[in-house]
Amino acid sequence: MQELQIPNGYFQLWQMFLSDRDLDGLRLDFLQDDHAQLRHVLNLPIDTQSPYTFFLEVIQRTQQHLNCPQLIFEMARYIRPEHFGVLGYMASRSNSVAEALQNIIRFSRLVIDGAAVIPMQMLHQGKEIYLSWPLHDVRYAMINELTSACMAHLAKQIFPASLQLLSMQFAHTPQMARFHYEKFFGCEVSFGHAQYSFVISSDSLDLKSELADPSLMQLLLRQAEEAIASKPSYESLDQHIHMRVAEYLRVQNSVPKIEQIANELHVSARTLQRQLNSSFKKIVEMERMKRCDQLLQQDMQLTDIATQLGYSDQSALARAYKAYSGQTLLHRKQQLKDPPES
Repeated sequence: MQELQIPNGYFQLWQMFLSDRDLDGLRLDFLQDDHAQLRHVLNLPIDTQSPYTFFLEVIQRTQQHLNCPQLIFEMARYIRPEHFGVLGYMASRSNSVAEALQNIIRFSRLVIDGAAVIPMQMLHQGKEIYLSWPLHDVRYAMINELTSACMAHLAKQIFPASLQLLSMQFAHTPQMARFHYEKFFGCEVSFGHAQYSFVISSDSLDLKSELADPSLMQLLLRQAEEAIASKPSYESLDQHIHMRVAEYLRVQNSVPKIEQIANELHVSARTLQRQLNSSFKKIVEMERMKRCDQLLQQDMQLTDIATQLGYSDQSALARAYKAYSGQTLLHRKQQLKDPPES
């Protein structure tokens, strides 16, 4: 599986954060072993991509040595369209919020790419719009937070007076003190959801941008289509099934059968199972455990969690969780209650 790729514009944000504090990232002692690779990445075009693991290492060391747990939010304040490459320019030149969101959904691989990436979805629920994507792995918590912060801050630049973020939902646990999240996003921020979501009013879709440029958009669209066409294709069926099972567990509070998912894809259950790299049963069990973590964060009773996840009783859930994670349910519940402080 190819490693997750992130935009080199993110390295530029890191450098801008340091420069404003009279620091040179290529001279910091705690990054001495990484100076050569950092110099290489910083000299690459801003709209190209580099491995996420290296970026994560740089960010974690910077957070630690500068005692700045909210580093990603400080970096996000420097975001400009060019840091997202052609997609950033497309968002800034779109005619409306709806058009900008459609472009983000269609061309998101130009920002974050890899076999682990599942495209965003736009969901309508009453008077609210959810721009959502699922949690794939807790290792990607930082990049999900940084990308969310950059998108939110850039949206304020494109639609400065009228676009309001109603709430921000994260699929992982807090990575720093909660007030850092609330201060940056300026809205309700919650954790432990089945998916990451920006929540905005449905009325926001019609908001117009003063920077709209239809002629330039045509050129940018062709450029984005060519860039997407040049990227490798990934086997995404397993990821799609993970996403659908997670949605059943979150929205319908039920465990789907393979026949239900197969019907949605217009194939037989046997064909679907044959096309999967993993077994459907393993996918369901993995998503049940992820959902279990989310419900533990909500302080739900273990008996209720067992019922909601389709286990016969609390003991059956406890055995499944121990087999999956190596931890007891009670230990994990306590762990989730104690997020790191700043």
